[in-house]
Amino acid sequence: MTNELSYDSEALEAIHAKANTAKNECFFIGFIDGVLANGRVEETELEPLLAECRALCAQVGDEDAAEILSEAAAGHHDTLGELLDVLTQIAEIRSGKIDPACPRSAANRLLGFCAGINCDGIITTREAQVLHDRINAAHDLDTDPRIAALRHVVRDALCDGVIDPPEAAEISHLITSLVGDSYADTGIPSCEAIPVISDTDQLDAILFEGRHVVPTGGFDFGTRRQLTARLEELGATVQKTPTCETDFLIIGADGSPHYTHKSHGGKIGKALELRGKGHSPRIYLEAQLRAHLWP
Repeated sequence: MTNELSYDSEALEAIHAKANTAKNECFFIGFIDGVLANGRVEETELEPLLAECRALCAQVGDEDAAEILSEAAAGHHDTLGELLDVLTQIAEIRSGKIDPACPRSAANRLLGFCAGINCDGIITTREAQVLHDRINAAHDLDTDPRIAALRHVVRDALCDGVIDPPEAAEISHLITSLVGDSYADTGIPSCEAIPVISDTDQLDAILFEGRHVVPTGGFDFGTRRQLTARLEELGATVQKTPTCETDFLIIGADGSPHYTHKSHGGKIGKALELRGKGHSPRIYLEAQLRAHLWP
């Protein structure tokens, strides 16, 4: 008898639910931190902030998000000033509930912060300065090459103490690769955005026979068990996580609510890390392989 939990078991779903709650908490606090990074709530950040709160209320019924929406609709003489006070208080209270020594919590808060400063598509010098400090703090994204690139660009951009428009645009682009396009680009809240995986490979002649393949996310093809059976039918060896032997990582069309981090999974991060070390995992989106999976 095996003690391993199946991918779709109720026990595993309960574990995922608890982890997802913590993940979303950290991301939302990080998002608020990002909005507050300038020391005020900018007019351009108001609409993205409220969209984020509406989405969060729809997903989990978050009371603080509801309070933010209520304050914004109250008709205050100085709505942005009132929201600054509310957000500051919420961030302070909720920060106290997060384990400061947990690198995964720190990572999700960092991703939320990135989404927050980029929600209006504008990166200011002060936001970049706070980002510099946060990206150099302890978290479990250090091996992600996108973080390394962002760290390098922010550090160089701040050498003269001022972020000019081209530098701001480059920082914004790198943040997009982590957490998806900003609300200013899409009108989609950050908690619903899809990260842009810029390192996907061009499709050539795909042969699964003898290949080591890792699937991640949710697939239009069907359940994980069905996909595994199809890949094995085509001669592939399906792995649970990327290794030096991995030939392909396939990212499902639906992403996954169970990703290690709010905007991407540990498998994607591991594959990117292996590629950075000169190993071979090729990264494909499910849409690229549909004709090969079910002709």
